[in-house]
Amino acid sequence: MAIPRLSKRQETAQRLTRELQAFGATVTNVLPLAEGQHLRFSVNDYRKNEVLQQLADAGYEPNFLKMEMQPDIHSYSMGLVNVFELPIAADREPIPDDRHSGEIVGKTKRSHEVEEMLKYVYGKQKQ
Repeated sequence: MAIPRLSKRQETAQRLTRELQAFGATVTNVLPLAEGQHLRFSVNDYRKNEVLQQLADAGYEPNFLKMEMQPDIHSYSMGLVNVFELPIAADREPIPDDRHSGEIVGKTKRSHEVEEMLKYVYGKQKQ
């Protein structure tokens, strides 16, 4: 059974997940990240500024969603965490170049009917 190859977007999501976990954040998405879905993570108030600064330094702007209660596995108590959503740009499809090459666009031959009509209307000859 072949393992499906991850897209660039999914690879970025996995890399960011490892980085966020290293700074103490908890990623709440299932990976690989589904198409059109943003990476969600939660972080407590003590680590929030550090995580947000690291993301800003890397060029990411997470969106604040809410604050919620979450159990803390270290203290066995409930604590308030900040929940953020991090948009990751979608993969871009290559756009095929279907332009004509080798001839100047706009310089097309006129049909005999068009030439006759131009002569009749404007008195113009073929140029």
